[in-house]
Amino acid sequence: MRIIRSAALAAALAIAISPAFSGEAARVYGRILAEAGSVQEKYAAATAASSVDDPDLAPYLADALDWTLGARSTVRSGPERETYEKLTRVLLKRLGEARYANAAASAMRAVGDSTDPLTRAEALIALGSMRADEYAERIALLLRDLNNEPTADKQGGEQVAYGCVIALERMRSPVGFAPLFFASEGWYSKRVRDQAERSLALVLADPSESVSALLRTETPPRMLRALALELRSQAPAVGKTAVAALALSRGIAYAPRNRVEQGQLSELRVVAMNALASAGPGNGSAVPDMAEAYRIGPTDERLVAMKALGAEKSPASAAALRDIILDLNSAQKAGLVDETRNALMRAALQNAAFNAGKELAPAVQAVLINGGWSSGVLSLASIAQKALQQ
Repeated sequence: MRIIRSAALAAALAIAISPAFSGEAARVYGRILAEAGSVQEKYAAATAASSVDDPDLAPYLADALDWTLGARSTVRSGPERETYEKLTRVLLKRLGEARYANAAASAMRAVGDSTDPLTRAEALIALGSMRADEYAERIALLLRDLNNEPTADKQGGEQVAYGCVIALERMRSPVGFAPLFFASEGWYSKRVRDQAERSLALVLADPSESVSALLRTETPPRMLRALALELRSQAPAVGKTAVAALALSRGIAYAPRNRVEQGQLSELRVVAMNALASAGPGNGSAVPDMAEAYRIGPTDERLVAMKALGAEKSPASAAALRDIILDLNSAQKAGLVDETRNALMRAALQNAAFNAGKELAPAVQAVLINGGWSSGVLSLASIAQKALQQ
């Protein structure tokens, strides 16, 4: 009986793909799918139907998926189970490619019911293709849990995680940003981590809000990664400036636990201040943090802090530069002379000329009347004075 039934199915499939029946292919395949009574027959019908590019076929494939999911408890282990999982994946893949959103609930059921990682991954990818963002939060939570620690079946865990990554990327939901961020540095293979990194750039065109949340709660290396993501994103300039200012503030407020974190926080402040300098004139709100970065940072960071103060061009930034110049001048008069202080003074005067705020005038004048400075420093002071007079 099974041989006769399989032969009849093969004949029906041959008729369905013939040119004479091309206009009715969806209906014919739908009938064949419905009448296929075993997992093996269903798989043969679904495999053939999946090669037909006809949107009218999607409802029939969805019905076949529902039958398949309902039959799960009756499927025997071994070859029948393997065929069953392949059948489920074929249906999910085709429904995802068709973006048939009416099958989203069934795809989510496959994620929850299946014990096969490849089937779960295919269901997740299908949900992403369907843009079934009503399930974005559940998928984000699934990826979050996977990120926490390796699964007993590491390969299977990676397959499901990959499905989550692709689904969240295609859904473009903000809830996917944080789990994708942590997946990109998680326990997975390079393939999964790299895909999560690529997906991060696609899930949010403007990640400013999500990046800000990471900056407020995460460790220095993660803050550095989050800031880098923001600066290379498509966020508007005003958003990038606000995030850079927050990163600078966090780089000062965060209490380092060791020398490694001290270096990471300094790097964070440098990246943030370079971004602020590139942004140009500001309103002075970030000046106290720039000044503090100058106070606590190593020489390279101090140079960047002065660059940011020069570019900021607010009265507050001019006043901060003035105080730096006066302090360096006082140290020189007290006999504290070395190449580092000379380099800092040269940078301070160059940025004073760029800032050109009137608040700088007394400090520049103090340098000019101090004969202890080198001719190079005095020349830069003269240039700064001319800039202040324009």
